[in-house]
Amino acid sequence: LLDRPEYATFWTMRWADLLQLKDETVSGRGVSKYHHWIVDAFAENMPFDEFVRQLLTAEGSTFLNPPANYYRTLDKTDECTEATAQLFLGVRIQCAKCHNHPFDRWTQDHYYGMGAFFHRIQRVGVDKKKGGKGELLVSTASEGEVTHPRTGRTMLPWLPGRGEVVVPQGTDRREVFADWLTRPDNPWFARTAANRIWAYVMGRGIVEPVDDFRDSNPPVNGPLLDAMARDFAEHGFDRTHLLRVILNSRTYQASSRS
Repeated sequence: LLDRPEYATFWTMRWADLLQLKDETVSGRGVSKYHHWIVDAFAENMPFDEFVRQLLTAEGSTFLNPPANYYRTLDKTDECTEATAQLFLGVRIQCAKCHNHPFDRWTQDHYYGMGAFFHRIQRVGVDKKKGGKGELLVSTASEGEVTHPRTGRTMLPWLPGRGEVVVPQGTDRREVFADWLTRPDNPWFARTAANRIWAYVMGRGIVEPVDDFRDSNPPVNGPLLDAMARDFAEHGFDRTHLLRVILNSRTYQASSRS
C-alpha cells in the first residue's frame, strides 16, 4: 500500500486541501508546481518535520521554489499566524485575536507575539499584468514589528511553553520558529500530526476536531495519543512508519460492524 503511486496522490489531495492549493489562491502554473512538490514529498517519504520546515521558511519564486506558495495563500500576518497554529499546533489561536481565548490558555499577547515571527514576510509580484496571479517573490525584511492593538506595546516574538525570545538582527525569525516547532520534545507538533493521520485513517481523531487541541477538549485516549506522538518523533517524524503501526494494529483491523 505505501509503495503504490496512489498513496502519494491520496495524501497530496489531503494536504492540498489543507494548504489551500487552488486556482483562486495560487496561479495555474503555481498550482501544478506546488502539487508536484507535495506528491514528491510523499512519494519520497520526506520526514514531516522537513516538510513543515520547507513550507515555513520558504523564500524566492513561487514557480522555482513551490513551498513559497505557502505565503501566497497566506498573504497577511494574521493569516500566517492563525493557519500555522491550526495546522501544526492544533490550536485555534484566532480566538485570541480580539480578546483572551474564552476556552483556553491563549491570550492576546500570545497571538500578537506569535504573529511577530511572520510580520516581516514580503511578497512582490513579478508580472503585474496577470491580475496578481503570476509569479510571486517571497522574502523577509530586516525590520518591522507587531504592535499590540490594545496596549500599543511592540511585541517580541513569543513561543508557547518558552515565552518571549530575542532573535538576533539578521536572523530570519521563521527559522527560529521552525527550530522550536519541529523539536522532538515539542508537546504540540508530534501530537497534532499523529492525531491528524489517525483521523484520516480511522475516520475520527483522538482529539476531535483534529485542529482543536485545548484543555476543555481533551483526547478520548490520552495515553494512546502520547504513545503515537512519542513513537512518531523517535522515528524521525516518518509518516509511513506511523501508518504501518496504525494499519497493523488490531484496532484498525477490527470489523467496522458493531
